[in-house]
Amino acid sequence: MRTFRAVCFSLLLSAVPATASDQNLKEEIGKIGSAYEQHFNKKDAAGITSLFTKNYLRVTQNGIEPDNTKYYEDAFKAGLNRLEVKTTEVQSLSESMALVTGEAHVTGRSEKGDPLELNVIWTALDVRENGQWKIRMLTSVPKPPPQQPQQAAK
Repeated sequence: MRTFRAVCFSLLLSAVPATASDQNLKEEIGKIGSAYEQHFNKKDAAGITSLFTKNYLRVTQNGIEPDNTKYYEDAFKAGLNRLEVKTTEVQSLSESMALVTGEAHVTGRSEKGDPLELNVIWTALDVRENGQWKIRMLTSVPKPPPQQPQQAAK
């Protein structure tokens, strides 16, 4: 009977809504996204890279990017200059590690003046390094366009 009560109590605890510490983690991790946006919108590639750990991994649809700063410098040269980040989920993995997911909207203008627009889905593994949250791994891929409803075959 005690085992049954312990199991029921454990299930009840797992159903409890997000705690204050969960909210604090979301706020702390959210600061990375805000700083990322600020650096991007200032075209500060080195500032973006400063948000990453020393031994980071930056993964795109092209594979692992060996030089994060160059990756963003090239994006700015191509005409991208505005970023909006939306964090959709933060999951604590330990006191010093979190899994984060979200979306981003990137815009700008090409050399010819044509509008540029990218919608991106991203995931990040953030770690606490020297008391500060940093990005250990960031993966981003273009968000596929919404699927069109299929018309019934006649």
